[in-house]
Order: sequence, then structure tokens, then C-alpha cells
Amino acid sequence: MTADDYLRLALHTGSPDAAAVYAEKGLRFASDRVDAETRVLLLREIYRSHLFARRVRSAHAVARKMVRLGVAQEIAHVDLGRACMALGWWQRAAQAYRIAARNAPASRRALHWFSAGIALHHDGRFDEALGALERAVRWSIGTRPLHRAYEAVVRLDAGEEVDSITDLAERMTDLEAARCGEGFGRYVLGLLCAETGDLAGARRNLAAFVRRNRADPMRAVTLAHALRRARRCLRAMRPAPLPPPVS
Repeated sequence: MTADDYLRLALHTGSPDAAAVYAEKGLRFASDRVDAETRVLLLREIYRSHLFARRVRSAHAVARKMVRLGVAQEIAHVDLGRACMALGWWQRAAQAYRIAARNAPASRRALHWFSAGIALHHDGRFDEALGALERAVRWSIGTRPLHRAYEAVVRLDAGEEVDSITDLAERMTDLEAARCGEGFGRYVLGLLCAETGDLAGARRNLAAFVRRNRADPMRAVTLAHALRRARRCLRAMRPAPLPPPVS
């Protein structure tokens, strides 16, 4: 058995815990002969097992080891950014995603700039978030409707009025019709529906987002902030209880 053999076993097992066991064995195997890229991929399986078990600080520590190896920098910094997001370390997350974008091929840069924009938005740095989202739009092809719709969310959170975003309805329609309107797109669309007074649409989309992600351990950790906001919005839209009947 070589380190590469253990990596193949880790990648093909269905259990994050089992994958981590294989990865640890691979890292122990003649560690001086394991090349840096294989080491990163083995560490990544350990990182994923920590996230799956909600051991976020442990996942962050492993991601830092991946970054220090100096190879596969896109993968390493994406995982570091994801751990920082789960910990609420928004500035660190944004910086990790920026570095990932610089090391990524053109086809994936939009995703990383979008993630940087989300982190900066969570931190209340609205202008910087919009700058990152502008880069995401520039690099995107199939995900542009999602990035443009999220821009509208950031602008509204920054204090702009709904009427000032003159193409808001178009952005929402484009997102609803696009493939990227599923998943995180449901969250974005739900927030925009709530802002425009479409409470039925807001409930439908936010509830779908919560249902899709709450039971998945990885998503529940990495999307914790968005899930909390979605639940707050859903609670705020509950109808007020009827008063007790007068006797």
C-alpha cells in the first residue's frame, strides 16, 4: 500500500470517518516520500471529516496545514475560506477566497469571488462586497443571475430603497429561471421576495432552502449564517396568533 492507494480508498469510501482513517494511514506511510499534492488531498479528507462532525476549529487547523504546503493553492484556500466562514471569521474567509480566485482557472474564478463577496457582506463591508460581486459577474457565465441577484441583496442591506434598484424584477426573474436559482439561489430569491412584499414567494423559497440544507452536516455548518437568517425571516412572516374568543 502506498499513500496514493490510501488516497484512492479514502476518496471511494462513503463515510467521512472512514475516509479520514485511510487518509491518516496514507500520511503516516513513508511520509518523507509522499509528494506535496498527495499530502494536500489526504489532509483534505481529514478536513472534511472534521467539518462533517462539526469540529470546525479542527477543520480550520487542517486547512492551515494544507495552505502551508504551498501546492494546490486553490483547493487549500477554498477549504480555509469555508472553515473561516463557519467560524464567522469573515475577513479571513474573504482573503482566503481572493487567493483561491487568483489561483483558479477562469471557469472557477466567479465562484470564489462570489464567496468572497458573501463573506464581506456578512461582515457589513458592503462596498467591498459589491466590488467582489462585480468581479464574480465579470468572470461568470452560467451563474451570472445568482451574482446579480445577490448584488441586489447587498445593496438593500446597505440601506438602498427597493425602488432605487430599477431592474430588480428582471434580476429576480432571471434567477428564478436559471439553473443556479436552486440551492443558494432559493435563499437569495427568498430574501428579495420578502423585500418586495411577496411573502408567499419568500416563504416558499426560504423554506425550500432550509429543507435542502439543514439535514446535510457539511452544508449545515458552512451555510450556518444563511440558515439562521432564513429561519429568522420565516419566523417574522408567521401570521400573528388570533386573540382568544371573548366569553
